Amino acid sequence: MITEPWSSHFDLETPAGGTLKKLVAALPPQLQFRITLFGSAPLQISIEPRLLSGDVDLFCDDERLAQYIQQTGLTSDTHRPNIQICSELNFRTSPLWGTRSSSLRLGNCTFVIPHPIDILIAKLNRLDEKDLDAFRAVIHKTGHPSETEMIAELQSAVDLFRPGFDEEQGHDLANNCRRLWPLIYGREIDPRREIVAPALQKRKAGYGDPPPDYKQELREIAVVKTVN
Repeated sequence: MITEPWSSHFDLETPAGGTLKKLVAALPPQLQFRITLFGSAPLQISIEPRLLSGDVDLFCDDERLAQYIQQTGLTSDTHRPNIQICSELNFRTSPLWGTRSSSLRLGNCTFVIPHPIDILIAKLNRLDEKDLDAFRAVIHKTGHPSETEMIAELQSAVDLFRPGFDEEQGHDLANNCRRLWPLIYGREIDPRREIVAPALQKRKAGYGDPPPDYKQELREIAVVKTVN
């Protein structure tokens, strides 16, 4: 699994970084906030400053933050990039993301910066053209994720491949993998065979399920042949 950071520098002279500095300056200085960033903005400040980001997606456990941000004018479409206040539920990525995130302290705010791999995995839920640009930019700058790394990380996030609820706008992660692979890794992929099935097999082994009864399987095969 990926544990090491792909970048140790945060460029606050980027458009996204400028928005964060304005946000910190506008918040009550006596309060402390822990704010998580996701989307393209953290990639812009940590990997590729030229990566476009029309908004800064963030979420925070402190419900007061949304009220304060609304008062700053930074959520307005006239401010670019503007701030998009989200829920943690919007960040659909690997369950490992909290173990490898970085943090950036600005004034009275601690900004949690997920690892780029977790941001890219989250982008697979939609995979618009700008999401593909994010994959290209990160790989160009860091050499990661390799195909092997991406498969291993998606196996660890296998539950993302489950169908969504009827009330949700459907995002087919398997189909988006089929779109991504030829464009980024130069070949076709069968997500069910190469990602989902191996992950479920590892999970089954971890539960300590008994090994297959091969003798019984052979007996069943013999019965089928006899019937046919």
